Amino acid sequence: MRILPGAENFPIGNNKGEEDSYEDEQPRHSRSIAPFALAEYPVTQTLWTAVYNLAEERNLKFDDDLLRPNPSNFLGPNRPVEKVSWNDAHEFCRILNLLCGKPEKYFRLPSEAEWEYAARAGKRETLYAGSNQLNEVGWYGENNKKETMPVGLLTPNVFGLYDLSGNVFEWCEDDWHGNYENHPSDGQAWIDDPEKRASIRVRRGGSWYNLARYCRCALRIGNGPDLRDRVYGFRLAAPVQ
Repeated sequence: MRILPGAENFPIGNNKGEEDSYEDEQPRHSRSIAPFALAEYPVTQTLWTAVYNLAEERNLKFDDDLLRPNPSNFLGPNRPVEKVSWNDAHEFCRILNLLCGKPEKYFRLPSEAEWEYAARAGKRETLYAGSNQLNEVGWYGENNKKETMPVGLLTPNVFGLYDLSGNVFEWCEDDWHGNYENHPSDGQAWIDDPEKRASIRVRRGGSWYNLARYCRCALRIGNGPDLRDRVYGFRLAAPVQ
């Protein structure tokens, strides 16, 4: 994992009229991002399978509707795991923490603000995660064989993070909100009621299937937490010790 330094008053989202901007990306606003760690790659099929197999070997109790043998459509050990819902990702994190002897929610999904900060590598200089040329940093609908690709083949951004634009959409922790009005000022996940499971969660980053505009750092989409598709994966975040 990479340790990211965080930033005070980091600008999130877009203003009206910015390139390919949608209303749910507005308005641009500042968030204070605390230091945190983020995985260099989305969770691969190798990691998913290892966690599943260890959980079975150690007779850990897990929800076998959520943590299943490799669910991916496009098989390959170094490809991102896909066909993973937000609920699936949460169960994976719970079991990984048990296996590693970590506290609950140590390994977790990033917040939406953390994800965008990481994708932009602490700056707003590029449209995609590491470049204004998506072919350099991301697999999308015009530069692959209509399938996921092994992680880490393209150029990372300045933080050393790969595949944040394209390959698979990545779930974030947050509830979905239709715009950034009243967005909290810190970098934590925007959750309206911690005791109530939201009907829609956030995914970011675009995928192998999408047009370039869906792979922008600012792009955000909401979906139900139980939805599985060949374009849905996730990436692990963790606190900084």
